Amino acid sequence: MPRTKGLAPRLRPGDPFSIALRAGAQELSRRAGGSIELEVVGYDDVRRLTLLNARDNRSAYDIVSFDSVWTGEYGAAGVLHPLNDWIAASAAAVRPDDFLEIAYAQARYKDRQLGLPIQPHPELLWVRRDLFDKSGLKPPTTTDELMAAARRFTKPAQGQYGLCWNGQRGQALGQQMAHFYAAFGQPLLDAQGRPSLNTARGVAAAQFAKSLLPYSPPDVLNMAWDQRPTRFAQGGCVMTYEWAARSYLVEEDASSQVAGHVAYEAAPHAPGVKPVTSIGTWSLGIPANIGARRDIAWQFLAWLTSSEIERWLAQNGNGGMPRYSVMRDPALVKRYPAFATVARLGSGHELADWMRPAVPQWPALCDILGSVYHDMLRGQLSPEQAAERAQQQAEALFAAGTR
Repeated sequence: MPRTKGLAPRLRPGDPFSIALRAGAQELSRRAGGSIELEVVGYDDVRRLTLLNARDNRSAYDIVSFDSVWTGEYGAAGVLHPLNDWIAASAAAVRPDDFLEIAYAQARYKDRQLGLPIQPHPELLWVRRDLFDKSGLKPPTTTDELMAAARRFTKPAQGQYGLCWNGQRGQALGQQMAHFYAAFGQPLLDAQGRPSLNTARGVAAAQFAKSLLPYSPPDVLNMAWDQRPTRFAQGGCVMTYEWAARSYLVEEDASSQVAGHVAYEAAPHAPGVKPVTSIGTWSLGIPANIGARRDIAWQFLAWLTSSEIERWLAQNGNGGMPRYSVMRDPALVKRYPAFATVARLGSGHELADWMRPAVPQWPALCDILGSVYHDMLRGQLSPEQAAERAQQQAEALFAAGTR
């Protein structure tokens, strides 16, 4: 296979598929019989460079990675080459039915399959199983149970708090609030695609977030994706919301104080609300302006997302695999205990993505949530005032987008 160039995200500590690809590039090149060149950049830069690349006459990349929240934006703008014909011609080899259903669907825009999943990442509740067992408690399944457990395990004098979560202003808190809205059964957009933030359930989600503050670390309003699992691994909190694929941060880090003592649970839901766990997915796609290299790019994409290579990537650190055949591998389940939970939630149709709608306005909508509700958490707004302000700003955002 000739040289193939791809674009993937670099997060610190990092999304495991990106780390595994980078670390294994030389071996993958050997297995592919060619040369793989991987450009790894920060999360926001992946989107920025992909959109800039789409403006060029000829793509600089054969493969690009994309987060599921960008699928609508990319699909509407024609950034990626549809894979439908290739998949139909090689369905037996690609095995679409082996992918986690929702992960596969998250790479689809209307009737066009724009990518193949490489890393699904549902946000689970990580729980200190040892402490819960010692106290005779079961992991919480509802928001009320979560609050009670967080209260019980908060011991500031010992540097221990009940719960870590994304409270940092901007995208981090914005995503967390979207998930809290889902826990209370409230989509961010209604059936007509209009903002639906200022509702009774939306206010309840805001009140829930505010009620968590006494049982969260004092710096929770500066806490984001990297800080919460690190604090959890150090014993600073007994529970944390965190992406399933990043379990290596607590299970394989030599400095972790909780390795082997963590239970990975579905996201708690409000009493009387249907259980739902938010999932996002990193997928790999082919730029629409790739030109004559499109067939080579497809061959590489199909190979890289095959069960064989995804199993190899899992063996080399990717703890977020989209194929059932990999998630159910006994040796990998033992290494990545979150696998079993993800497979169970997928089979039970409890994974969903409606709480982070893949619309072009998503980045700006997420910023609205992460800014307005940060003001609320700092005591500048009541939950009711915050929901009203978020609604007003979201309506202005979507109105501007329809002109």
